[in-house]
Amino acid sequence: MTHQDNRPSPAEFLAGLVTGNAGITISEATVQRSHRFPVMLFTQIENMARMGSVPVSLIINQLLGCGLEAVKKELPEQVVKELSFITQEQVERPTKSSKVDIKWDKETGRAKPKSRPTKK
Repeated sequence: MTHQDNRPSPAEFLAGLVTGNAGITISEATVQRSHRFPVMLFTQIENMARMGSVPVSLIINQLLGCGLEAVKKELPEQVVKELSFITQEQVERPTKSSKVDIKWDKETGRAKPKSRPTKK
């Protein structure tokens, strides 16, 4: 389902990343957090990242966005407003700047793999 302004929904966009039909450039503040994933969920996440030639963290963040959007549709408006409220403690939390830039190879229609240093 596309949004009213003809942008794809978060789920449609994520599907485009996995199939190689979407690109993205994001610059944002990020917070480091460790999380344990059930193996069956994480293997699917890894496979989505591999199929789309994108970082696993990008898939996780996009999946979280999809889930939040779906849950907000089921919540009362006041609860949705409270979810978006940012406390002073959250504002003061240490963050890092993060940038994701997925470039697409027009020949293959897939993300260009990033060169990574080889381990010696």
